[in-house]
Amino acid sequence: MCLLAACVAASTSYSHLQAQSRAQLPAPLPDLPRPGINQSVMPSGQSSVNSINTSVLVSPPYASSILAPDASGALLTLTIDDALRRGLLYNLGGISASARRNSANAAVLGSKSALLPTITGSVSENVDRVNLAAQGFDASSLPSIGQYFPSAVGPFHYYSAMAQFSQSPFDMVAARNLMSAKESGRAAAFNQRDVREQIIFAVAAVYLQVLAQDARVAAATSQVKYARAIYDQAVEQRAAGAKSSIEVNRSRVQLQARQQHLLAQLGEARKQKMVLARVIGLSADREVQLVETLQPSTPSVPALDSLYSQAMARSDVKASEATLRSAEDARRAATAQRLPSVRLSGFFGEQGPSFHSGAAVYNGTVTLNVPIFNSGQTSSDVQQADSALQERRAAFSAKQEDIRFEVRSAWIDLDTASKQLEVAQDNKTLAEQTLNQSIDRFKVGAADSVEVAQSQDEFSAADQDYINSLYSLRLAQISVARAIGTAENDVPPILKGVRP
Repeated sequence: MCLLAACVAASTSYSHLQAQSRAQLPAPLPDLPRPGINQSVMPSGQSSVNSINTSVLVSPPYASSILAPDASGALLTLTIDDALRRGLLYNLGGISASARRNSANAAVLGSKSALLPTITGSVSENVDRVNLAAQGFDASSLPSIGQYFPSAVGPFHYYSAMAQFSQSPFDMVAARNLMSAKESGRAAAFNQRDVREQIIFAVAAVYLQVLAQDARVAAATSQVKYARAIYDQAVEQRAAGAKSSIEVNRSRVQLQARQQHLLAQLGEARKQKMVLARVIGLSADREVQLVETLQPSTPSVPALDSLYSQAMARSDVKASEATLRSAEDARRAATAQRLPSVRLSGFFGEQGPSFHSGAAVYNGTVTLNVPIFNSGQTSSDVQQADSALQERRAAFSAKQEDIRFEVRSAWIDLDTASKQLEVAQDNKTLAEQTLNQSIDRFKVGAADSVEVAQSQDEFSAADQDYINSLYSLRLAQISVARAIGTAENDVPPILKGVRP
C-alpha cells in the first residue's frame, strides 16, 4: 500500500511539474478607445467668421456608467468636483480598469503558487479482497502447500491518514513566469491610473459642453429680449402712425425666429445634460443644474518642450514600458524550458487496521527533471515569445511618438483658441455696438426693421462665435492637461476659472 501511495504521489507531482514547465505569454493590455476631440472649420454663412467648431468624442466604455444609489430624484446641483467624483466612482471605464487590475493580481498569485509548497491532506478507509488465483497463485503452482493455499484472501480493511507535500525549489520557467506576471500587474496598475485620467477628461469635456450650451441658451434668451423690444417699439410707432404695418410684421417675424432658436437651444441643453448624467452614474431623467459658468479669461500658452518632458511621465507610458518588460521575462521563461528543474515531493501519515493501532508511514522524493526532447514545443514557445516581444517593443516606441503628437496637437489647439478668442471678443463688441446704433436709428425713424434685423443677425453670429471660441479654449486647456497627465489636478481649477 505504501508503494502504491508513493507511486500515486510521484505521478501527481510529475503531472504538476509538467503543467508548470510551460512559459506563459503576457496578455497585452486592451487598447480601449480614448476620449478625444474633433475639430472642423465652420464655413461662412453659418457664422460671422470662419471659426473652429469643436466637439467631444466620448466612446464606450467612458460614455456610460452604472447607476449611483441616488441616480434618480429631485433637481441636483452639480459642481465640477461633484461630477468628477461621481465619474470616478460609477463610470464603466474605471470599473473595467479595476477588474483588469484584479485579474492581473490574480495572475501574479497563480504564478507565485508554482514556486510555493503545495500541501494536501486525505483520510481514507479501504476494504479489499484479493483473488490470488487471478494473480497466478493456485494449487498447481504450489504443489507442496497447494492444499492449504486459498484461492482468495480477505476481506480485510485498513485506515489511512496522509499529508502530501510538493514544491519546485528550482524552476527557472516558473520564476520567470512570476516576474512576467508581476510586470503585467504593474502595467495594469499604471493603466488604471491612466484610465482615471481619461475619465476625468471625459467628464470634464461633457461638463464643459453643458456649460457652453447653457451659455448659448443665455445668449438666445438675450436675443429674444432684443427682438421683443424692437417689436414693441414697432407696434408703438405703428400706433402713432410713424411706422407701417410691414415694419411690425418684419419685427414679429424676427421675434418668432429668435423664439424658435431659443427653443432649439433649450432642447439641446436638456440632451447635453442627459449625456452628462450617463457619464457620472445618474439616471437620464435626473435633472441637473451646474454651478460653474464659462469664465472669459485667456491663459498663457506654455512652452512646448516643457510639455513634452511632463508627458513622458504619463501612466500609460509607464504601463507600456512595464508590458515590454513583461514580454522580455516571458521570452526568458520560454528559453528556460531547456534548463533542468528540481522538484521535492513526499507524504507522511499513518496506516493501520484502525486509527488506534496504526503505524507511521512516509516517503520523500527529490526529482531532477532534465528536458531531452519535447517535439519542438520549446522552440515554438520561444518563437511566440519573440514575436510578442517584438510587438511590445514596437508598441512602446510608437507610444512615445504618439504622446508627442498628442501633446503638440493639444498645444496647437490652445494657441489657436487663445488667438481666436481675442478676435471673437472684439468682433462681439463691435457687433453689439452696431446693433445698439441700429436700434437707436430705428427708434428715431432713420432706419427700418431690415437694418435692425441684419444687425441683430450679425450680433447673434458674433456672440455664437465668442461662445464657441471660449468653449474651444477651455477644451484645449483640459486637453493639454490630459496630454501631459495632470488632468486630475488641473481640470477643476480650469473649469472653475481659478486657473486662467
